[in-house]
Amino acid sequence: MKTTLLLIFSLFVLSTTAQSAKEIAGFDKDYKFELYRPYPAENRDKSLTKAPKGYKPFYMSHLARHGSRWHSGFNTYTYPLQILTAAEKSGELTELGKRYLTDLRIIVADAENRDGELSPLGFEQHRSVAERMVENFPEIFHKNCYIDARSTTVQRCILSMASAVRQISRMVPTSEIRMESSDDNGYLKAYTGLNSVKQDARGLSDSLHYAYMPDINPFLNRIFTKPQQGVDHKKFAHYSFLMGGILGSTPLAAVPNLDYIFTEEERAGMWRASNIRRYALTGPSKPFGKVIMSGIYPFVENVISTADRAIAKGDEQATLRFAHDVTVIPFAYILGIKCANTVTDDWANISYKWRINEVTPMGANIQMIFYRSKKSDDILVKILHNEREQILDSSVATPVQSVYYRWSDIRKHLLSQIQ
Repeated sequence: MKTTLLLIFSLFVLSTTAQSAKEIAGFDKDYKFELYRPYPAENRDKSLTKAPKGYKPFYMSHLARHGSRWHSGFNTYTYPLQILTAAEKSGELTELGKRYLTDLRIIVADAENRDGELSPLGFEQHRSVAERMVENFPEIFHKNCYIDARSTTVQRCILSMASAVRQISRMVPTSEIRMESSDDNGYLKAYTGLNSVKQDARGLSDSLHYAYMPDINPFLNRIFTKPQQGVDHKKFAHYSFLMGGILGSTPLAAVPNLDYIFTEEERAGMWRASNIRRYALTGPSKPFGKVIMSGIYPFVENVISTADRAIAKGDEQATLRFAHDVTVIPFAYILGIKCANTVTDDWANISYKWRINEVTPMGANIQMIFYRSKKSDDILVKILHNEREQILDSSVATPVQSVYYRWSDIRKHLLSQIQ
């Protein structure tokens, strides 16, 4: 009942506040990749803000999403393939449809037996991020540093961790690094909140997705010579959109892109609808966000406890964690990272403020850099999201200087959110 009422309201909003999908998508040149956007290393801060006088970095608390991968769920590939293959047998494909089918067969063959696996690009993303971490913070990654690295038990997370650790070991061969992938690290998954409302949240997100999709009939008419019976046309269009999106993560020389199957405006509209769906299902939306975000509480407790231990004992220089988008999204929210902390049920306008491809692209990472001074008891912390220094939402804390905050203030905020 709750979901039905929300859908009625969303459809009212859709009819009264129509937006230009192309205008909204214009906020990000890589919107077509959606959740599968390759890590935007080119957008990182090339130089970092100097710390207050006397302060030196001594500890890093880190969270990363695994790197680029193949689609998780082979049905994403086979569903459009089956529809196109059946249309081919019936002689109901246009020339463009035949081209799409030829390319899709190459894409599917490449993905076979690689369900959700880390791609070579994903491995490289974490290698390069780790390289820059060592270069940017040599005071942390010194010759005798101790690093604790942990991941979920999912293969792509394990290999992402391995790639980062391997690079650090190359650059700091005398470092001591502990790696662990265990179900005991349940705090890395952050699924608890989502699972408790998954049925209702998914119902709402799917309904919103279909409600906000652009007119797909022109797309279908370019692919098929006649209407296809017994086919979920919107699902076919969405999966076709995802086929183009994943090519950024699993590059194929034979099929560089599928840009030709949608117009720019259609692709922008598909992105917008999908982004709304992602926000409703995994973001801090008004209907379900509070519960979904609560899944991050055990992770936050781990961040606080490991930071407190590093501050008190000084025997651990970096805590590296490798997980998933459903961990990065709520942690970015609770930290007050501005691209991630919008709370609303204004579905028509959410894509102006919250974009999945900015919050958690492939290889997304949050680095909390801790600083201390011999002349002060204050521990300062700077937060980087995808290697960009952050000015946090004012409700979280007030910076001491520029992008530097008191750890005591950040810690107090985090505790207030989970108690």
